[in-house]
Amino acid sequence: KKEKKNGKKNEKGSSSTTSVAKTTAPGALGTTTKKRKRNKPKFSAKHARNWIYVTGLPKDTNEEEVAAYFSKVGIIDLDPETQKPKVKLYRHKKGEENGGSPKGDASICYARPESVALALQILDENLFRDDVSSKLSVQPAKFEQHGSFDADSNKNGGRRMVSEAKRKVARLAALQAVGWDEGENGRIAGGLKGLRIVVLMNMFNPAELKKDKDDVKLRLLEEEVHAECQEIGVVEKITVFSNHPAGVLIVKFEKPNAASDAVNRFNGKARRDGQKVEASYWDGVTDYTYRNVEKEEKETEKRLDEFGDWLENQELPDEFKLKMEE
Repeated sequence: KKEKKNGKKNEKGSSSTTSVAKTTAPGALGTTTKKRKRNKPKFSAKHARNWIYVTGLPKDTNEEEVAAYFSKVGIIDLDPETQKPKVKLYRHKKGEENGGSPKGDASICYARPESVALALQILDENLFRDDVSSKLSVQPAKFEQHGSFDADSNKNGGRRMVSEAKRKVARLAALQAVGWDEGENGRIAGGLKGLRIVVLMNMFNPAELKKDKDDVKLRLLEEEVHAECQEIGVVEKITVFSNHPAGVLIVKFEKPNAASDAVNRFNGKARRDGQKVEASYWDGVTDYTYRNVEKEEKETEKRLDEFGDWLENQELPDEFKLKMEE
């Protein structure tokens, strides 16, 4: 049996290996039929030591408040997909009484296992708020596999497909939150390059910028953001994606620590129109240039129709004209 392996790249950018095997007819002399085994998702508790399980939370809390409270004793790990703290606030199922509201318990993942010990020592039997009488119960999380890892995803064995670029950014962001080199190198722990480019979403309304023919509002926005970011650190470049429906603006800082401070400062900040800013590090891959695909297709179709009409109206040279035999 010969087997040929070809390294290919999937849509997410990760490498995969496709096997193509030659098989003979069943029952042929000296041959065996080998079935390929399907890789079933295996439960891994490798990072379970970084998780804590908390009960006694108030029923009106949210993920942001929980993350802010438990970050007192350590850096909370980030989700590679959303770049938000790994806080799982358990809620009542929809359709039940108080559907969607918190139950009062949560699971939280720290970037380092040492923070778990601190949380158990300092935050256990502590008050979450001054106006809440019940005390918190903090203990190490215990994980058991019940079905697939991600209940919301039936594909890929229940696992979310997260690009390696996003995983790398999440790891660097966690390290960058712990410490960095203030020297000229601008490196973080372990000598790695820090994250210096910050993506700010919901910074403006694209419809308002389109109405502004002289780009006055655009210039005011750039000046306002530049002045605010300059208070944090040296700004190298600001890019406004004026056509993006999410109101995207990207800021590049000179030092990683300034980028970290900017994410903390802008994330969740309310703008004048009531929108909340979403701040995260750029993953180095995502292109925020907005393309109106439907409009482009219509324009292309229109150009092709006009070109076809033009061809039909052209006078052909005599040598290309159809001649009838007499």
